Amino acid sequence: MTDSRPAKARLGCGFLLVSAALTCVMLAINGLIVTNLVAAYSPGPLPLENQRVAQAAVFLGPVVLLFVEWWIFDVALDWLRPQRAAQGRPKA
Repeated sequence: MTDSRPAKARLGCGFLLVSAALTCVMLAINGLIVTNLVAAYSPGPLPLENQRVAQAAVFLGPVVLLFVEWWIFDVALDWLRPQRAAQGRPKA
């Protein structure tokens, strides 16, 4: 007798390690991108107010980009594999 249940995805420690490693790589790349953009748009020494804004952008920019990248990744997976979302719906 065959089992008609779909195979479960194995999401465990390996998945978490790969996700954490990928997140660290993307965060490092995002940090370089944001740092270069802030350096390109801030000529010379900055006054204290602008320096605070620049530091906030260098800190928060990579994190915001990281959320956007993971969101794009999630949307792309849902678009490429629509059956994953359809498995939980009851058949009419």
